[in-house]
Amino acid sequence: MFLDVTVRRNSSLIEAAIKLHQRGLITPNTYVLDLDRIVENAQLIKDEADRNQINLYMMTKQIGRNPKVAEKIAEVGIKKAVAVDPWEALSLAKHGIRIGNVGHLVQVPSAMIAEVLAVNPEVVTVFSVEKAQQISLEATKQNKVQDILLKVVDPEDFIYEGQEGGVSLATLAVSAREIMKYPGVNIVGVTAFPCFLYNEEKHIVEGTPNSRTLIQGARLLEKELGLNLTQINAPSANSVTSISMIKELGATHGEPGHAFTGTIPINSQHDQPETPALVYVSEISHCLDGKAYAFGGGFYRRGNVRKAMVGSSFEQALGNVLEVAKVSPSSIDYYGELMLKGHQVRVGDTVVYAFRTQIFVTRSEVAVVEGIGADDPRIVGIYDSLGNLLR
Repeated sequence: MFLDVTVRRNSSLIEAAIKLHQRGLITPNTYVLDLDRIVENAQLIKDEADRNQINLYMMTKQIGRNPKVAEKIAEVGIKKAVAVDPWEALSLAKHGIRIGNVGHLVQVPSAMIAEVLAVNPEVVTVFSVEKAQQISLEATKQNKVQDILLKVVDPEDFIYEGQEGGVSLATLAVSAREIMKYPGVNIVGVTAFPCFLYNEEKHIVEGTPNSRTLIQGARLLEKELGLNLTQINAPSANSVTSISMIKELGATHGEPGHAFTGTIPINSQHDQPETPALVYVSEISHCLDGKAYAFGGGFYRRGNVRKAMVGSSFEQALGNVLEVAKVSPSSIDYYGELMLKGHQVRVGDTVVYAFRTQIFVTRSEVAVVEGIGADDPRIVGIYDSLGNLLR
């Protein structure tokens, strides 16, 4: 998906990845992150957000909750993280990363509320009156009042499978009035997901029905209940190009993630300000019946991977690009399959992919590398897919 644009705009990353693998410094099934480029992308994103007076939380799930990268993004000025689930919140907080929003895609389990509130998230997103009550009880025990967002949903919204949940727009006022009775929570805003998506046919990022639901929910709470909302959070596809859309919508917050690594879908077809800063490295294991097999573990079923470069050097790999054979998502990705079609590969050759991923759901390693642009690549650390330092 991103191989062509990465070759064109950040070939140094691919060259460094091949060298690191061939020298035995990284193993197959490793994502290589160009730390310097990520920091540059983060600065571009922060500058655009400042111009539009939009507040940002960084999303780190796609880079495996990596604490080193999160630390560098925080130094740019995007100081707080949105946690896709409570485990991510606790992992980042352990490394000193401040938590902005938790509970948006995955609610905080009952037995984890105390631990999550103890890391002092700026807001907790809730899907129901019951969850708000649970948070209120624990917040009261901790002698605090926890600010919360209500996730607003409507039957016309676009919702990914496995991500259903929220307070119905039709019952929002009733639910909010009940929640306002609880002493340990304070409704400060609303959110929805996804508020923006890339339209492949039109080649543009555009608002979803969810974005309308978000604003309708906010206005309802302000007019009918007199709430002074300080956060209208509009995540998904947040990048330099689309941040102005958050402001135009009337929202206040965004949650960029893939923009940091330049792996936003629009970047695969139209160059964006963000530079690609992530590749996936494997190795040829064996060949059989017209196919080459690369070690797996990090393939993502929504990654739209189409081809890979194969060779023991950048120059060799540049002229040896193989088509990826589709593998059923029902299969475990022990290997990735490549169509030989006359191409020559050897056991031990490096394989470089560039596709959209979510590292936290893989079993990959993550190599954070600096100095790539200066032709002096240095491994800052090797981490697992959940942000734990391995070596």
